[in-house]
Amino acid sequence: MAKDPQHTDTPLQVTGEHGPSSRLFVRNVVPPRPDGLPLVLVHGAGVDSSFYDSFAACAPARRIVAYDRRGCGQSADALDGDWSLDAQARDLASVIRAAGGRADVVAHSLGAVVALRLLERAPRLFRRLVAYEPPIFCGLDPDDEVFANIERARKALARHRSSTALYLTTQRESIGEPVVPYSERELQCRERNMQTSFSRETWAFDYAPDYDAIHGSGVPVLLCIGRQSDATYHARNLDFLCQGLGATSAVMPGGHNGPRDYPGEVSAAILDWLR
Repeated sequence: MAKDPQHTDTPLQVTGEHGPSSRLFVRNVVPPRPDGLPLVLVHGAGVDSSFYDSFAACAPARRIVAYDRRGCGQSADALDGDWSLDAQARDLASVIRAAGGRADVVAHSLGAVVALRLLERAPRLFRRLVAYEPPIFCGLDPDDEVFANIERARKALARHRSSTALYLTTQRESIGEPVVPYSERELQCRERNMQTSFSRETWAFDYAPDYDAIHGSGVPVLLCIGRQSDATYHARNLDFLCQGLGATSAVMPGGHNGPRDYPGEVSAAILDWLR
C-alpha cells in the first residue's frame, strides 16, 4: 500500500545584515521516495503559498517546498523593516538552503522577479528556474501603453488608493475570473497579502534584470506566458526577455494565473521541462 506524502509546516528564521530579518512560514510536502531535487514554489503579489496548493497536488513525486513571502500569509512582516527586493532574495536563498542547498524553482509573477534577482547573486542554488510572467518592463517600446497604466498605478498607490491600483493591475495583466472558486486558505490572509503588495512591493515596477549574470550563470530558464496573455505586455516583451535571459519560452493554458487556474496542465508541462 502506497504511503501518503508527509505534510509539515515549519517556521524559518531569516537573518539579515543586522540581525533577525524575517520569520517565514514554510510548507513541505515530502513523498516517501522523492524524485529529484526539491521543487521550491515562489508566489507573486497579493497572494500567498496557497496559490500553489492545487499545483503542488499535481506533482506527487516531487518534494514540494512552498513558503509565504515576508508580509504575506502566515509569515511575519519584515522584522528589520527591510522590504527590499534584495531582502526577498535572501528569504528565498534561506528557503533553498534549508531544503538542501539546491533546487528547481517555479516562480510566478512578482515572485519570478525575486527568483531572478537571486539567480543573479547565487546561481549555485538553482538547477533550473521557471519564471511565469514576471512583470518586467525594460525592453518595451517607451510608448507602450503599459507605461501609462503603471504611472496611474504609482499615483494611486501614492494616495493609498489600493482598490484603484488593484483595478489597474487586473487591466494590465490577463487575470480574468478564477476558473475554480477560491479556497478557504486562499481567502484567509487575502487582505493582508494585498496590503503588503501595494504598500511594500512597488520596487517591482523598476526591476531590470542583470542579463549578463543570468545568461552567464548556465542555469536553464523557462519563461512562461499564458495563452490568454497574448495581448499584454508579456507577449510584446517575450522575445526580448528570452534573448536577454537566454531563456526558452513556453505558452501555457489560461492567463496570468495559469498555475492556479489550470494546475494539471501547467504542472505537467513544467515538470516535463524540469526532467
